[in-house]
Amino acid sequence: FWKVAGGLLILLICAINMYFVVAYVLSLNHLGLYVGAAVLSVIYLSFVAYLTWLCLVALGCSFLACGNTVSVTRTLHLEQPPSHPPK
Repeated sequence: FWKVAGGLLILLICAINMYFVVAYVLSLNHLGLYVGAAVLSVIYLSFVAYLTWLCLVALGCSFLACGNTVSVTRTLHLEQPPSHPPK
């Protein structure tokens, strides 16, 4: 329940932020600002989508993980003995 509620809360906050950005830029009435806001909005939404994807993978949605993943908690490092005895 908390995972879903947290995800919905994040979406709500992002939507509110985007609404206020669009409302502010539209009040400035300048084409250059429209284009700049559009480019930054696409970058921002892409970044939020990337972070959402990473969070879902971290929360256990392993079907979203692409390629090989390594669990840090399950990695075992064995010390290699020296190739020659110390003198």
